Amino acid sequence: MFSIAHWREFIKVKWAEVYLAAKSIKPDIQIWYHSDGNIIEIIPELIEIGVTILNPLQPECIDLLKVKRTWGRYLVLDGTIGTQTTMPFGTPEDVRGCVRKRIEELGQDGALILSPTHVLEPEVPIANINAFIDACREYGVFV
Repeated sequence: MFSIAHWREFIKVKWAEVYLAAKSIKPDIQIWYHSDGNIIEIIPELIEIGVTILNPLQPECIDLLKVKRTWGRYLVLDGTIGTQTTMPFGTPEDVRGCVRKRIEELGQDGALILSPTHVLEPEVPIANINAFIDACREYGVFV
């Protein structure tokens, strides 16, 4: 964890160089950026340097609808199913409802990689994992 000023000075400039080099070789490459927590303040700068996919978009930390409404035309959203809330502590019906809601609110344009926001820890009930898979099959679109 560090300040935005430090991110801009030490990280953004280096990633911009890497992304530019990658795009010079493969212009249509997708650039996946992983950052936990609330990164709303730097999303415009990530787009500016070439990021096209944000991961993991934790619902516990960031306003998913704001991200979709504001930057959805530039980004694919990855994650959105909480591993600190819904997966470990919800019921299978909670998981199914969350999957359906995410697909309806965030996935209609095909720019959603629906997944848990992190690894599933041992406290996640198998029933919730099965509910996630079943709901993805029922509500999702596979192309």
